[in-house]
Amino acid sequence: MNLMWNYLTDGGNWSGSGGIADRIFEHLALSVGALLIAALVALPIGTMVGHGRRGDDLPIALGTVGRLMAPLGVFAYFALKFDTGDDSVLFALVLLAIPPMMTAAYTGVRLVDGAAVDSARAAGMLPSQILRQVEIPMALPDLISGIRKSSRQVVAMAAVGAFVGADGLGRLIIDGQSQEVRSYGEVATGGVLIAVVAVVLDGLIVLVGHRLTSPGLTRRAPARAAAPGPRAVTYPVPGPPPPPLH
Repeated sequence: MNLMWNYLTDGGNWSGSGGIADRIFEHLALSVGALLIAALVALPIGTMVGHGRRGDDLPIALGTVGRLMAPLGVFAYFALKFDTGDDSVLFALVLLAIPPMMTAAYTGVRLVDGAAVDSARAAGMLPSQILRQVEIPMALPDLISGIRKSSRQVVAMAAVGAFVGADGLGRLIIDGQSQEVRSYGEVATGGVLIAVVAVVLDGLIVLVGHRLTSPGLTRRAPARAAAPGPRAVTYPVPGPPPPPLH
């Protein structure tokens, strides 16, 4: 802990190329860029599939593939196939971020209360208007949840990208473990700052989600009737014997 504190409080470690501030900016740029590109791809496809009730297998299949992918293997593949550095890691992060977003968008739109959709259709709204004005606003909490899940994964995996030459806070961990440096304070600083970046970015997504979500448009699951339980069976309590007849 003292080594990390000493590394953080040293002003020389914050300035210049490769300093802490520079690494934080690189990590945020890589993570936010991957999230934005993934959102532009995943959210429209997921909402359209959920709205049209067709192609249901696509989000489910992508969600399964996303859970099975090994991030370091994906990074290594693109680094060897194309080039090492931020570009290959960015492309791999986009692939990792798409499945959670698409699954959340599909599920959120698909589970919108049918009564609200029917009411909008009866009011004369077109399918595109129903999607934009009813289904997406009501499914927005699910969309935000998918973005949050992807953001946590992307921020963590962006650090792993340092193994294939990417910039960011992962460089602190890699450089601190080199034979020439062996700075355990630098390694600990990189790990803690990655967690801080993940928490801050998650909080910002939650804040934006609260600002965008209308309190009057929330998807409410229909109340389920309680299953009837076993009826209580009462047994007569034995009392005193009746008096004898005379």
